Amino acid sequence: MDWHILGSTFVLATFKFLISGIPGAKMGIPFWEITISSALGGSFSAFVFYFASERVIAFQKKRQELKALKGNIKPKRKFTRANKWVVKIKQTFGILGITLLAPLLLSVPVGSMVCAKFYSENKYTFPLMLLWIGMNSVLLNLLWYGLFG
Repeated sequence: MDWHILGSTFVLATFKFLISGIPGAKMGIPFWEITISSALGGSFSAFVFYFASERVIAFQKKRQELKALKGNIKPKRKFTRANKWVVKIKQTFGILGITLLAPLLLSVPVGSMVCAKFYSENKYTFPLMLLWIGMNSVLLNLLWYGLFG
């Protein structure tokens, strides 16, 4: 086992899951080692950011309420292209689409926060995220090993 490559894959998967398997594929590391390492990295990041975001959202809500009481309310931000994309995915595909696409395309930390913001009350949100991260790890690494391996 090449621990520094597996550790690098783990760390890369915590932030940029989509490309985390490429270095392992190029270096000829066994498929399952890289797949498990990237799945664990993505799952770890999802765990940390999903459950931390609930506290951040609650803190931000309290802060906005305090500002509203003081009269220091800023104008609301306009929708950006990314915000519109997330809302469209939510409306079109619901919880399955958000838990699949947000961590994959936005990044695991941002995707986890988006999932927590929209679906934290649903008990299936986090298990679905873990399921999709595992499945995406296998599928993406099949792609990377097919292209670079």
